[in-house]
Amino acid sequence: MSHAPNPGHFERQHERLDALLHAHLLDVAGADFTSALQHLQQWHGGLQEHIAIENTRLLPHVPAGARWAARVYLLEHERIALLAEEYRERVQAVAQQPPQDESGRRHAVLMLLDAAHALRHVLEHHHEREHTALAHELPLEVQEAAWRGVGDVRGTCSALP
Repeated sequence: MSHAPNPGHFERQHERLDALLHAHLLDVAGADFTSALQHLQQWHGGLQEHIAIENTRLLPHVPAGARWAARVYLLEHERIALLAEEYRERVQAVAQQPPQDESGRRHAVLMLLDAAHALRHVLEHHHEREHTALAHELPLEVQEAAWRGVGDVRGTCSALP
């Protein structure tokens, strides 16, 4: 296996998604639940697209003898999608009926940050698995074809805080 000096494609896609999730979490920290929901919906849409691309365009090319079988990534994608959906429902519920007092806002912020922590933990481990193994095991041309035109990465990342 040749190890490319720049595992690039996965890292850039993950950075793009992480920037969207970060913007969402800043809104949560500031108790701006309407904006938090909007940012989360952008992130969730990007996540769904990301998982679909990996499942359909990349994982079928995992070579025999790879560090982890495609099934491992598929199962992790299912878990991430489930956690993301559960989290989205929590944020939506708070955004639809925002707390009216300071104590309620603080409790809602803490509840959402705690819920986001579990999701971020799973994402972090999954991304690390992809960066250390999958990015090096899939042919670069397969990766380039899979991610071509997705999220105009260069423009998106620099525009986000």
